[in-house]
Amino acid sequence: MRITRNAKLLSKRYLNVNYQHINFFIIAVLKRIVFNINSYISISYIKNIFIFPCFINCNEHNFTPQLITAPSRHSKFYKLNTVTMKRRITLLVVILFAQCSMLLAQNNTSVKGAIKDERGIPLPGVTVTIKGTTNAAVSDVNGLYSISVPSNTTLVYSFIGYDSKEELVNGRNEINVSLIPNVKQLESVVVIGYGSQKKKDITTAISTVSVKDVSERPIVNTGEVLAGKAPGVQVFNASGAPGGGNLSVRIRGLSSPNGTEPVYVIDGVIVRNTESLDPNNIESISVLKDASAAGIYGSLGATNGVVLITTKKGTKGQTKVDINMYTGKQQIVKKLDLLNADQYNSLMSDEYKNANQSVPSLPSNFTANNNWQDLVYRKATQSGINVGLSGGSDKGTFYLGLGDINQDGIINGTNFKRYSINLSLEQTMKSWLTVGTNIAYNRSDGRTVNDNNSANHGGVVLSALYTPPIVPIFNSTGMYQANSDNSTNPLDDIYSNENHYVKNNLLGNVHAEITLPFNIKYRSQLGIALNNYNTDSFTNPLTNQGASQVNGIGSSENNETFRYTWDNTLSWSTVINKKHNISVVAGTSAIEEKYTDSYLYGTGFPAGVTTLNAASANKSISTFKTDYTVASYFGRVNYAFEDKYLLAASIRADGSSRSGINNQWGYFPTVSGAWRISREDFLKDNTFIYDLKVRAGFGEVGNLPQTLYNSYSALNPAAYLFGGNSSSGYTPGTPLGNPDLKWETTKGVNLGFDLSVLNDRLSLSADYYSKKTTDFIFPVTFNTAVSGSANQGAYNLPGYVSNKGLELSLTGRIIAGTDFSWTATVNASFNKNIVNGIPQVLDNSGNKVDQVFQFGGIAFGGSGNATNLTIVKNGLPLGSFYGYQYAGVDPATGNALYKTASGGTTATPSTTDQTSLGSGLPKAVYGFTNTIAYKNLSLDFLIDAVTGNKVFDATRVETEGMYLSGNASTAVLKRWRNPGDITDVPAAVYGGTNSAGVSTILPSSRFIENGAFVRLKSLSLSYNIKNAFFDKQGIKLRVYATAQNLVTITKYKGYYPEVNAFSSSSQNGGTLGSPSSTAIGIDYGTYPQTKIYTAGINLSF
Repeated sequence: MRITRNAKLLSKRYLNVNYQHINFFIIAVLKRIVFNINSYISISYIKNIFIFPCFINCNEHNFTPQLITAPSRHSKFYKLNTVTMKRRITLLVVILFAQCSMLLAQNNTSVKGAIKDERGIPLPGVTVTIKGTTNAAVSDVNGLYSISVPSNTTLVYSFIGYDSKEELVNGRNEINVSLIPNVKQLESVVVIGYGSQKKKDITTAISTVSVKDVSERPIVNTGEVLAGKAPGVQVFNASGAPGGGNLSVRIRGLSSPNGTEPVYVIDGVIVRNTESLDPNNIESISVLKDASAAGIYGSLGATNGVVLITTKKGTKGQTKVDINMYTGKQQIVKKLDLLNADQYNSLMSDEYKNANQSVPSLPSNFTANNNWQDLVYRKATQSGINVGLSGGSDKGTFYLGLGDINQDGIINGTNFKRYSINLSLEQTMKSWLTVGTNIAYNRSDGRTVNDNNSANHGGVVLSALYTPPIVPIFNSTGMYQANSDNSTNPLDDIYSNENHYVKNNLLGNVHAEITLPFNIKYRSQLGIALNNYNTDSFTNPLTNQGASQVNGIGSSENNETFRYTWDNTLSWSTVINKKHNISVVAGTSAIEEKYTDSYLYGTGFPAGVTTLNAASANKSISTFKTDYTVASYFGRVNYAFEDKYLLAASIRADGSSRSGINNQWGYFPTVSGAWRISREDFLKDNTFIYDLKVRAGFGEVGNLPQTLYNSYSALNPAAYLFGGNSSSGYTPGTPLGNPDLKWETTKGVNLGFDLSVLNDRLSLSADYYSKKTTDFIFPVTFNTAVSGSANQGAYNLPGYVSNKGLELSLTGRIIAGTDFSWTATVNASFNKNIVNGIPQVLDNSGNKVDQVFQFGGIAFGGSGNATNLTIVKNGLPLGSFYGYQYAGVDPATGNALYKTASGGTTATPSTTDQTSLGSGLPKAVYGFTNTIAYKNLSLDFLIDAVTGNKVFDATRVETEGMYLSGNASTAVLKRWRNPGDITDVPAAVYGGTNSAGVSTILPSSRFIENGAFVRLKSLSLSYNIKNAFFDKQGIKLRVYATAQNLVTITKYKGYYPEVNAFSSSSQNGGTLGSPSSTAIGIDYGTYPQTKIYTAGINLSF
């Protein structure tokens, strides 16, 4: 006890002395201990054991020990008392380590200072870290910080958007630091079409889309990358079919009844779609939204915006390898509630009773109770691997990407496979000459199912809903059992028939760039795009459908699109007096596209033979071929004064063989400007506003006719009398030629601003736009005097489509710490679409009425008579639903009631009672992306939403129409059955004609629903695995798990609110006013969407 008390007193006494005194203190303690024990030990021995380790430990913290020679009292060793020695030596160790800790604390120093940006504005939120440790401080709102550190350590200053900086303390008590902005973030380069520009110098409405999450989501179609990430851009996938489904991209509303898709430009090559590209090989995406941005592409379809895609290129340095592998499961988002066997039999009894018919007798084996959805759908697997290799030297770079995707569909028997390769080479041949090439090729093949929904319920999706539960899977002979009305058994369609396709897509370019005198650069690029599509279909003669078509049906179709683009540009840029920045680009472009199609058909096949040449009847061959060209001249000038006042102007002249011979050339000018207010002197010292820019732009773009050879009329062979004799000749046919046909024109104005505050921690962009599309092309029917028949031709209709809207995008680095960060972006788009200016026509009574163009025809129940569901009419959005306003059920008769034009109700409406029933176009689209990271763990999720749109659920016409012998939705359990029943579901009537003589499936608001939804589009959790070995070898390994379409909140009753029964992709020599353009928001037997769960790894070295 005495030793302990003395040690404490000595510790207090010598606590604040210099290091030499501490040495004497330690020796004094040792002496005191040794001389108070009844043992013998060498002082030098203890010194070597305890003092030197303490010195070594202190030396690691930059203290210089001063060794003291301890006196030796005796040269011999004494016998020790073992127990006492252990206790006292333990005490000694505790004292010595405590003293070392106090020495460390005593030699720390407090460092304070201020952190500012390159303009001298304080930077709050900067992390100040002691290098090699996790000890850190954060600067306050005034950029001030304070931290306690060892006197000779190094401080690391880091902040998002700025380059990190290191400072050696070296005994200093105050260190002021200036951080330089990270060029990659603030000076990022944006691709703008025939060139690039710094983001801060953009004067138009351009959105850049992050592609970082592609490696964590099994994205097959490139369009999915855009979903929810850019204001004004709506991406919807109406189908869950393997291979990407039926995906459509719409930018700033719907501008034309002739095509809705934007122009896609991949590495400078204009393409129809992005099928040739593996999303894993994308480096960047820019979306040109307004006319002043897209005007450089003139009449090539820029009415609907332009999507510029740049693929990955090689980088200088040693070869880098990136590998992404994943596997996962898919399942249907939900199943619909259908009648069971007893409920179905009751429905049939009511149908036939109300039609005054007897219920027909059924086969004796019709006693099952099947839910055909359970038999058609499955949980499906998918997997993929992508490998990327990049590298190069000062002379050249390369990138090679390889991909393999295998995806089974949720409908049994469907699948998709794709193999892809991307190659990029860039070589500096001379100091003035650079050459390169980019090649993307993929081959995909898959098996689909019959989706001919208008042919006797032949589509598998509808058939799974329509087939009665009482129908057994097999009949007594072991064959698939057909329904009593001869409609197709969905399993028979899946397993007995064949629908197979193969696609080959090739996209490539070769280019050369020459640096000429006066810093002029000449670039020549030749690009090709080849798309080959082959389908083979065979309907087995043993199936119900095949037997009805004379022992089976076989068909084969092959179409090929080949397009070449040759661009030549001259570009020049200079800076005058460090104030005037000027850049100019001028060039020419030549495009030729050839399309060929061949179709073979036949019936009558021997059993077990599927080859088309075995057909014995109805053999036919048809071919189709088109060719068109476009020649263009274009130029653009960009000017900036003192990095504050920005101007841009461009013009493009297009000549096309698709226009009439009298209007082959069109001219499309644009002008835009911006003012960077934050660079003005009155805001130079503002600590809140980091950057502020206002923008304005005007431009004109076009949309070429979808049909070809519009100047020329078709001729039909005909006989006529001349001089009493019959002579051979020709009469006008369809199409009728129109030499004055020209492109559709869109003129647009854009006003916007970009604001970032709090040192770029928070940024806001807003745009208001107004655009008007005129001269839109519609089919017009004439009765020619010569032929006496109706003939159709393409004409520019007087009228316009107007789109006005507002776009907002807000990004915030909510938390920007070293270990924990949270970045969020929310965007919102609001659009108002309306058609006006279409001239009125006279009705049969001589009164002026609005013209109505109808589209979106569906032949319900396989009747062959199409019912048009959408219209183009003055005062309504383009492609509005049109029909009768449903008013409930007459309690006395069970017949449906409809509102009349005068405001009443009737069971026998007339066509004059038809009205607008809403639009499939959303009024607002939202996106919300988040990235939350803690050390090596990261959580990413995307929420998207649409509001203000309607869906015509034509599938409900089949499942709730109660007019044939198919199964129905459980909604019909509320149907009218007896006089006096109060319900909103009318009586079931077989044949579909009620007691008032009116069809029970009139297109009405009964089948129109709210299409709004909020969806958790994707959720991804990833973890970066790090260790010393990986760091030493340059290996990066990340594991992740992802879910897609996990949660959808909607009032829609169908499978999924994101629907489009008609394909939206543009057609080669397509149809005037094709349904794909105007029939938006129709659900009719669409392949259901899927929930997708995947797990994978990213490995790079």
